[in-house]
Amino acid sequence: MATLNATVTGRDELTVLPYRVVTTEGFRRVRGWVWQSCGIRRDREKRRIVIDHLPTGALIGVAPDVESALRAVTDLDPLLDGNATAGGHALTPTIRAVLLRHCIALPDPVLIEEAA
Repeated sequence: MATLNATVTGRDELTVLPYRVVTTEGFRRVRGWVWQSCGIRRDREKRRIVIDHLPTGALIGVAPDVESALRAVTDLDPLLDGNATAGGHALTPTIRAVLLRHCIALPDPVLIEEAA
């Protein structure tokens, strides 16, 4: 599987850059903090902080604040592989435990019928 955000994935320093995410309408370009395999951005439409998986563009979770998101990303990155999926529905129990420890909410699943 090709990496969606190959030019920003794998950075050792927290950097603000544009990257692409997957939505029900297709790909969307966003701007956020990137570090290793994760992106953190403010979703202004829904007024929330989200964590994205850069290689796939999938939404991993919703954070209560930027600080919680940064702490979660530090613990999450070593556990994520290139196949993490949107909504955390294929995420391991260990990854789910990290998300819960940092008060990161898993997004609701998107059903195929809803996306159409």
